[in-house]
Amino acid sequence: MNQKRFALLTGLALLGSLAVGIQAEAAYSYSSVLTINSGTGGGSISNSAAPGGISTYTLGNGTVLQFQNVANSPFIVGAPLSPIIANVGIVPTTPTPGSTFSVNYTDVITITNPSPGGGTGTLTVTGVLSANNVSLTSGQFSGTTTNTYSAPLAPFTILVGGNSFTLQVSGSPDVGYSTPTIGSAVTANSGGSLSVNLASGAVPEPASVVLMGLGLGLVGAVSLRRRAA
Repeated sequence: MNQKRFALLTGLALLGSLAVGIQAEAAYSYSSVLTINSGTGGGSISNSAAPGGISTYTLGNGTVLQFQNVANSPFIVGAPLSPIIANVGIVPTTPTPGSTFSVNYTDVITITNPSPGGGTGTLTVTGVLSANNVSLTSGQFSGTTTNTYSAPLAPFTILVGGNSFTLQVSGSPDVGYSTPTIGSAVTANSGGSLSVNLASGAVPEPASVVLMGLGLGLVGAVSLRRRAA
């Protein structure tokens, strides 16, 4: 094998190893812990930090708002993702005029690289969920709910295991919010949820950048020598 061909193949091999290394970091997972900070309507708060645990806001008349933590949901880096960060359920027990209240919450999303020594990173979202006239009348549940994410609303970016994760939320009512079926608890598949937009992508580590530079340099050198010849 002549010197030119060897240099070209070496450069391509280095670039190939870089691509394989980046792809090897593609499997990640995320989980969330939602904490109810305060509320209007005179309710009591019970928070859970357990995976899949449920935090509640319970009014004196028995109406319950539920937020369920999301536990270890896998995803692939680079794929479009609108992750659910909490499941939502509202169960009223009082007749019309029903219950009207709002709660302030903080949701901490943890991104995990399952590779040995891959590390973790966190992103935090705050917001207000409001319910209006949720009630039980003659066996029928009714009412309306909205969610608004709180400022700051600019994208947040963290690095975990050689990949970047950018969280984008919106302050418009109901954006990233799936309205729950009033009267159905989260354990009964209420269908309600909070979600965000999460963009992810590979970020070459310094060593990978050096490898890329060497590979491109070798390929470039071979090209110049061919032109000179």
